[in-house]
Amino acid sequence: MSQLKVLCFSGIAFSLVFSGFSLVFYFGDWSRLILVACFGLFIGFLAAPEFAPKAFKKAWVIQLICGAIAGVIVGMVFNLNNTDIASASIIGGFIGWSANLWIKHVPIP
Repeated sequence: MSQLKVLCFSGIAFSLVFSGFSLVFYFGDWSRLILVACFGLFIGFLAAPEFAPKAFKKAWVIQLICGAIAGVIVGMVFNLNNTDIASASIIGGFIGWSANLWIKHVPIP
């Protein structure tokens, strides 16, 4: 399975599961639904190299980039200024880079 297929499947699956729970328990809170769906997409992208390690040659690069993009999305959702968005991107990149250490311990709903 190619990298793109694994990333898309994992990201969409996690996003649907996370947003499904948010939709059931917090129906009508649409901003929360979007935030939870983005979080599920982030976790799905980070977990994809752990599900199919042979499909990814440099998994840490993909995890780093996905973490940085997730940091930017979080900064934009909370209407932060540009320096705070850059800081959130750096923090997200670090979380993505270290994902191989902590992703095994995340309870998946």
